[in-house]
Amino acid sequence: MTLYLVHGNKNLDGWGYESYVFGIYTEKDSAENAAYLITQELYEIGMNTDDSYIKDISDVQVEIEEIEADKGVDIYLGGYCE
Repeated sequence: MTLYLVHGNKNLDGWGYESYVFGIYTEKDSAENAAYLITQELYEIGMNTDDSYIKDISDVQVEIEEIEADKGVDIYLGGYCE
């Protein structure tokens, strides 16, 4: 069974990366719909925040990872370190 992990950066000020999981779905269409809604929501938040780097909806980072159930994985979801 394939699972679809919706994740992305919720840090909108450009001074780091905060990786969040927004949902895990069994249907790709459901994951794509969720990713679309989260992208819209983060875009609206970013556009209404003074110190946000979000200037265009393409600046919002939400992705879908396909993961096989019951298998070990090593997937980098993002982050920031010095």
